[in-house]
Amino acid sequence: MHYIITGNSDISRYSNSPDAGTIVMSGEELVNCGIRFSDQDKVYVPSESSLSIVMEHMDNRDCTEGILKLKDKYSCRVALKPLYPKFRFCTMALKDLPKFDIKAEKIVIKPRKGFFGAGVRIVERGANLNDVAQDIRREVLEKARFFPESVLSKEEFVAEEYIEGEEYAVDMYYDHLGKPTIMNIYKHPEAMNKHYDHLMYYSNKSLFDAYLPTFENLFHKLGEALQLVSFPIHAEFKLHNGEFVPIEFNPMRFGGFGLSDLTYFSFGFQPISFYFGDQHTDWYEMWQSRGGTHYAFILAYNSAKVDSRNMQPNHDKLWKYLTDRVEIINYVKLDYREYPVFAIAYVKSDDENELLKLLSLEFDDFFS
Repeated sequence: MHYIITGNSDISRYSNSPDAGTIVMSGEELVNCGIRFSDQDKVYVPSESSLSIVMEHMDNRDCTEGILKLKDKYSCRVALKPLYPKFRFCTMALKDLPKFDIKAEKIVIKPRKGFFGAGVRIVERGANLNDVAQDIRREVLEKARFFPESVLSKEEFVAEEYIEGEEYAVDMYYDHLGKPTIMNIYKHPEAMNKHYDHLMYYSNKSLFDAYLPTFENLFHKLGEALQLVSFPIHAEFKLHNGEFVPIEFNPMRFGGFGLSDLTYFSFGFQPISFYFGDQHTDWYEMWQSRGGTHYAFILAYNSAKVDSRNMQPNHDKLWKYLTDRVEIINYVKLDYREYPVFAIAYVKSDDENELLKLLSLEFDDFFS
């Protein structure tokens, strides 16, 4: 059977219109039924909030162990150590951060279980770690309104070496034989306002031409190390000295908050459906008619300064701003009182530079 177990951050169009034979239910509904997932079932979990519930109903031990190793950032680093033997990392309690001895020029502090960049900090040697710890605790407690403890750790953290380089992301799955299948490759440029961490992901032919074989080889090695089959992943990397070093792996799903729908709007196929059907893509053929086009996902954040609980987003103003610069493929309004974002825009452009100008978006301007 094919199952989609939704939760509080699932906004993918596919969950509302799945293929025939696919069972869609919420994590709460799963708790109250007798369903158990065997190694013959395929499960997709678009919301982090339902992942722990799914694991409680899973009889497939290999799948459960894969989720645990990838979701827990410390366990994931341990599992990847044979592939990245020189990478330095450790685990700690947040209360112990002020006493941590930073030997490198920079380190990254992140929740042992995390989502949406909450609580992640780049810390330089000599920084006031007491202030850093208080700032992290404030943000984590604020984001806890949106994400439960199973998704966002409040006390357990990981300290790891800082990796220089541009960020990339990949949606992929392992088929029933364990063969890695790439569903999309994204570049994740940095927004002008660091508050808007996930403002843009975009894809184009040059990314596939340059990196598709590299990622297929990397995921082949990961699959061998963890024995993964029938298993989707959204992974994030930094390209450092010519090598892709993983930042995090998100198991049992593709890009969250509707990112995976960019593949549908760009290429006309639904990656979740491909995962369920063990379908593969001829990317050379796919890009033949799209070679000069750049496809992007734009996440419109709630205002960084304005109290968005007492003000409302102006969707018409954002629509006009975008259409003056790029072509909107699809636009999704979100409940800004429920999420830390108020809209998603799927856009395309033949001009990469024009697309990248959107990184200067300031969402304070779209609340009134």
